[in-house]
Amino acid sequence: MRYQFAKSAGNYNVSDLSATFLIENNLSFEVGLSREANKKIAWVGFDQFGIRLECVAIVFIDSLYVIHLKPINPWEEIDEIKKRLW
Repeated sequence: MRYQFAKSAGNYNVSDLSATFLIENNLSFEVGLSREANKKIAWVGFDQFGIRLECVAIVFIDSLYVIHLKPINPWEEIDEIKKRLW
């Protein structure tokens, strides 16, 4: 699967490499649909450096378009994270 990154995905200075590690090593869950009616999926987990991240991507036929990527509190409950992801 190919990854593309929106400019906004870099707002928190998390590298594309960390995002790729997160995506490839954690389970995803669905968080809704994009304006184009494509699935949006999210991941919550740790990157290769032990930093806990949340990531949201839009699913296209041949790629994932990462639109949100940021570090989060390591102690935050997964249910609280899921509530705030759109």
